[in-house]
Amino acid sequence: MVREIKFTQLEQLLLSIGFVAMMTSGKQKVYQYQSSGTLVVLPGYEQQAYVRTVHLVAVRRILLENGLMDSDKFNRFLDKVAS
Repeated sequence: MVREIKFTQLEQLLLSIGFVAMMTSGKQKVYQYQSSGTLVVLPGYEQQAYVRTVHLVAVRRILLENGLMDSDKFNRFLDKVAS
């Protein structure tokens, strides 16, 4: 199932659940969940660029494995922004 999610939408999700954008010396985007140190590292997407499926899958896995979001909530996010 392919979803067209813009980077800005994914970034808003991460920030809304408590991730903080980290400064980096490269083009990559790094977000950290302060209390657990969980990191999400993404390529340097432009704000309106569509996120590749492989990166959505990686973010979903990080959130699930670290107990930061359950799969139903992530799927609802995808349904909401992709509609």
